[in-house]
Amino acid sequence: MFENDLQLRDWNPEKERVRIRCGDNLYIRGFTSGRKVFQMRIGNRWIGIGDYPEKTLTTAREITSAAKILIKTGEVGIERIKPLLLLVKSSKELVDKIHGDLGANGELLNVLSFDELYREWWNSQSKVNRWTNASSRRRVLRSYEIHAEKHIGHLRIDKIRRHTIKQFIQPLLISRTETASNLLGFIWEVFELACDRDLIDHNPCPKKASFTVPKKLESHSASLNYTRLPELWQWLDTVPVSETVKMAMRLTIVTVHRVSLVTNMQWEHFDCDTGVWNVPATSSQRPEKGRMKSCREFAIKLPVGLKAPICALPRFGKYVFSINGRKPVSTETLRRHFQKFDKITTTGFRKTFKAWAFSQDPVIEPFLVSSYCHQTIAGLNNLY
Repeated sequence: MFENDLQLRDWNPEKERVRIRCGDNLYIRGFTSGRKVFQMRIGNRWIGIGDYPEKTLTTAREITSAAKILIKTGEVGIERIKPLLLLVKSSKELVDKIHGDLGANGELLNVLSFDELYREWWNSQSKVNRWTNASSRRRVLRSYEIHAEKHIGHLRIDKIRRHTIKQFIQPLLISRTETASNLLGFIWEVFELACDRDLIDHNPCPKKASFTVPKKLESHSASLNYTRLPELWQWLDTVPVSETVKMAMRLTIVTVHRVSLVTNMQWEHFDCDTGVWNVPATSSQRPEKGRMKSCREFAIKLPVGLKAPICALPRFGKYVFSINGRKPVSTETLRRHFQKFDKITTTGFRKTFKAWAFSQDPVIEPFLVSSYCHQTIAGLNNLY
């Protein structure tokens, strides 16, 4: 246990993220980079208080003590006090900020902080599966925690003004346009929720049109030059991922199917004897997971070099490409691994295939190339 600032100053952590006690419910977390962070422990939760030496040991102890009393007496919840602990410079400032949310009779006003409402909104959206995979869900929360929480998280939802949002979103739009655009949309939705609950009478979040947004040339379907396909194929032999993921990536390259169709491939639709993958038609007028976008039936015969290793995969459940047997591999997993090789998209493999086909001598019939790339029925079901 550290007793004074001199001990903290001379401490050089030899292990990453090691914690040492500094007092009641107070710890210091050290990093091999030299960074030292005070953390308060409440039950099983760790709450950041600030970096050393920006906050001294004495200050951290006083803030921790004041926070414990405020939480224990019910004057404030953990989610509301959490962002404040990083901002305040003394225990008095912490108490003043908390009591600033009290009404005339000393009772806590029934007004949520932005942090509380954002997390409530995020939880409700997650429960209805708005984001299809865990990585996307985490990204929405982490984007807020990194770029917005320190600016508006601790503020009451009715105390946030338009200029406060513009001050931190505008620089982010210049440096990370896509991240800022998405975050701005999420913030706008949270304020809409506040309006619906009569917590505020108008939405203070500015629209994207009121910001200065840099124009950038973006390739929405970045493709790989077909001459690099052998390099990509060999790279897949060495990349440290499961054989299941590797085969899903190989099938995406060869068939140029939509990645969601590949990941949702089912054993009952694939004949290991003939190598024919038959995608049945959908039962409705709308595309279903693991079905063609056209909603029609589609069949293709895979080459032996692809058929054999796919048939050798373990059969956990109905999905061909599954890690746990309950659900298919995430499309985000495939996209992320392709990005490790180069800045390419799964949709871009159609361009790669077309470029290869039109470079052949003689040139492959354009009708066949277009039919293969867009998975139309005409001319393809009889190719094998």
